[in-house]
Amino acid sequence: MKRLGHETAWWYGQGRLEDALDTFKPDVCHLMTLHCYPMGLDPAIYLQRNGIPHIWHVQDYWPFCANRMMVIGDRSCSGVHEICRNECGGYAHPEFLQAANGSFIVAGNENTAKIYRRNGLRCDAVVELGVDVDLFKPGVKDEPPSIYASCSILAGSWKGMHILKRALDGTPYKAKLLTGLPREQVAQELAHASIFVFPSCYEETFGLSLCEAMASGCACITSDNAGGLAQVEDMETGLVTRKCDADMLKDAIEDLVTNGTLRKRLGDNAREHVEEHHSLEAMAGRWVTAYQQAMA
Repeated sequence: MKRLGHETAWWYGQGRLEDALDTFKPDVCHLMTLHCYPMGLDPAIYLQRNGIPHIWHVQDYWPFCANRMMVIGDRSCSGVHEICRNECGGYAHPEFLQAANGSFIVAGNENTAKIYRRNGLRCDAVVELGVDVDLFKPGVKDEPPSIYASCSILAGSWKGMHILKRALDGTPYKAKLLTGLPREQVAQELAHASIFVFPSCYEETFGLSLCEAMASGCACITSDNAGGLAQVEDMETGLVTRKCDADMLKDAIEDLVTNGTLRKRLGDNAREHVEEHHSLEAMAGRWVTAYQQAMA
């Protein structure tokens, strides 16, 4: 936003929200996911009650999904393709959905927006994210080709790293997992990575790690999760496999390892796509449009 000439300020819950608003006097506020984390729903409710223009960028599915991810083990729940039937037996807090529906809601991709609306959450705009294409850029790619994956949360199975491990079992290939690293180091690693795998088992709202890999010119494989399908066109900017299908993922990895022409074409196309549609400036332009809609 600063690159486009806008003033920005952050509030992390220090002091009173009303004092921060009086000091900065924003035209519009941008809320990230709050729900059960330290700030809770109170900031959104305060903005609603006082008529202060704001958008709420909802990530994952917490307003109507008890486990936030819409998965039961490795299987998508009913709410992904129809209306949630509470198969997981969890309890989605009604106040979450009620609170969210009082704000201007933004989804990370069109597929997720459809799931939101189907399950009772309003969705006023879709804003796909972006990455720093000057930081994440191609370098000299490894030969023989290297396989990478990136994950910030390893505790849950929803990121699909166990599916990637299963796909590699019995093959001569290994994957390097990037986790807990500064993003500058991630960029250095991805610059020479040949293949990147994004095997999520749940409906990602947007895969930033996938976008970083695409910007780095990697030949990418994504599962057919909501964000992955929005980001990758099969056989054009990457390969798409079925969620939790280790055999299909194994075949896709084999195709990219053994076919250098395909690997280079997909990597080059991915870089070009991100440069055009998912730079920081492109993302900021989409946010400005959403802000203007919320303010109106």
